Amino acid sequence: MAGFRVVLDACVLVPINKVDLLLTFAEQRAYFPLWSDRIMDETVRGIHRATKGRVSEQRARTRVEAMNDAFEDACVEGWEPLEAAIIGMPDPDDRHVVAAAVRGHASAIVTDHFPKAVLEPLGLHTRSSDRFLLDLLHRNPARAVACVAQTADKHGHPPVTTEVFLEALAASGTKGFVREITPYFESGS
Repeated sequence: MAGFRVVLDACVLVPINKVDLLLTFAEQRAYFPLWSDRIMDETVRGIHRATKGRVSEQRARTRVEAMNDAFEDACVEGWEPLEAAIIGMPDPDDRHVVAAAVRGHASAIVTDHFPKAVLEPLGLHTRSSDRFLLDLLHRNPARAVACVAQTADKHGHPPVTTEVFLEALAASGTKGFVREITPYFESGS
């Protein structure tokens, strides 16, 4: 898979619309996704919590297993010895994400809550999910439009409209991306 290497934090893997779009971009080789088993464990708990138990932990684990199957090389291993060396995190429980990024040779972490000051000395950058999607849009608008359309087609039975998908995506914290990509669909480009 071509493109730069990016760790996806659990907080961006929980919302279904957001993760589906992020992984559609990865399928289209816009970037190489990375995560660790611990990130995926947090994702399972996060899905269960975010859905107030409507999605069981087993069902959430099935989703995570499908992600691991689809991206066989995404799971970073051997990050554990690096975790103790990561200092300055407001939440020490988040050090494992940075350790996975270092071990996985990532250039960025897509997260909605990491401090830049901790990551810059390690040669890492942080991007919110909104900023990351905007970067992907600016890099290749045609691919971004295709990824949104493809992801919308996968949602619902029958598939939801792109407009409905984008509304749901905006609700997951990607309002800037939705604002910038919407005109592509309105103009029929």
